[in-house]
Amino acid sequence: MSGNRKAGILCPVFSLSSKYGIGSFGESAYEFVRFLKKSKQTYWQILPLVPISSDGNSPYLSPSTFAGNYMYIDIDKLIEDGLLSESDVRDYKFEDDFVDYDYVARAKDEILRKAYEYNKDLKIIDTENFPERELVRGFCLFKALKKHFNGKSWLDFPDEIKYRKKESVDHYENLLKDEIEYNAFVQALFYKQYFELKNYANDLGIKIFGDLPIYVSKESSDMWQNPEMFVVNGDLSPKLVAGVPPDRFSETGQYWGNSVYDWDYCEKTGFDWWLKRLKHNLKMYDVLRLDHFRGFEAFWAIDASESTAENGRWIKAKGAKLFEILKKENLIGKIIAEDLGLITDDVIDLRDRFGFKGMKVMQFAFDVNEESDYLPHNVGENCVYYTGTHDNQTLNGFVTSRSSEEFEYIKNYVNSDDVQEALIKVAYMTRASLCMCQMQDFLDLDDDYRTNTPNTLGNWTWRMKKDWLTDELECKISSIVKLYNRD
Repeated sequence: MSGNRKAGILCPVFSLSSKYGIGSFGESAYEFVRFLKKSKQTYWQILPLVPISSDGNSPYLSPSTFAGNYMYIDIDKLIEDGLLSESDVRDYKFEDDFVDYDYVARAKDEILRKAYEYNKDLKIIDTENFPERELVRGFCLFKALKKHFNGKSWLDFPDEIKYRKKESVDHYENLLKDEIEYNAFVQALFYKQYFELKNYANDLGIKIFGDLPIYVSKESSDMWQNPEMFVVNGDLSPKLVAGVPPDRFSETGQYWGNSVYDWDYCEKTGFDWWLKRLKHNLKMYDVLRLDHFRGFEAFWAIDASESTAENGRWIKAKGAKLFEILKKENLIGKIIAEDLGLITDDVIDLRDRFGFKGMKVMQFAFDVNEESDYLPHNVGENCVYYTGTHDNQTLNGFVTSRSSEEFEYIKNYVNSDDVQEALIKVAYMTRASLCMCQMQDFLDLDDDYRTNTPNTLGNWTWRMKKDWLTDELECKISSIVKLYNRD
């Protein structure tokens, strides 16, 4: 990342406008890139593009770390490419305001299956030779198996395929060949459309800022294919799971339930899976945020039989040895450390040893009882400064929910009656090399448009209206960028 002062906007792909119920890699994404360019932004931060969990629709609990979310494939582009006709999509009625994941998932799957059947004759998409085919091969079989076994957990598959006996894998690859090829077709489409969009953005000087969840779902092809890499029981079920300990925000901590890594095994394999994963993501994104960075130094491990995170323990990880390999391959400079939460001196030492930029969040700054490191005047250059992340309130929601004492503190700090706009300007004013704002903050949206509220369901659904990206808004944002020399 350049050392110059830059700015960016955090906006999930699913939040873009679209007539198909969810944002996609279609025209609305290209329009948003042009909006960023005209607004003098340098970075577009997105959330993970991986398939989402069926329980809660979270992109941080994915069935695959290498596959892409088929819901982002643009339907109009398939029509333009000759893989669909207008009549193939005419009867579907999509929600305009928020994402209805159940309907979108079902409808887009049906539409993509039509395109797949056409492609058998047209052969427009090569399902065998796209660059990511080997990375997603296991997921394509895994997803076909899940469908074949009516959605069962892979832990409940027949033992011969649960334990990936070679003859069983060969048997199911032959039995489910057509479904596997459909899954490969979908992944080929995903990567084709994504990299076309990324190349367009890069040509306009917009860099894509990605996000890598540290953990994968226990219900993932990654765990099915590599159970040795995780701390599991003899039946391959998780023995220890991830979370964070109790703190001032939660008396019982956060019980995530993801399987934790066996870092000794990872080291014995030369961190092979990790390096494939990181290199794949560094190809996809110009900058990559490592979610829950502290987990690369030590992680909170909870017995899988527990129902809360209270009775866990810290176990050392081997992130330093992994990062040494990345350093030798000159890949360190593209990584941002999500160093929020309970950060110890050891975590800070790991971050600083490799020169990772950290994060500061404005919404954590205004504590009336103590001076915060997150206050704008305390922020150093080597960090990314956020008005709020995807886990925070919108800035509108944050301001309007403050106590009278907190609000007066903030108002006095920014020296303005228009507190929300002043906070954005103060964030841009900091010494931080990169300032990021949620798109909702520029649109003055309240918490009904919040991206995610941790430990709750019903998230990841907010969307923009087509006419919200106005010339007036472009001028307003670009003037702030120029005022604080982030162009």
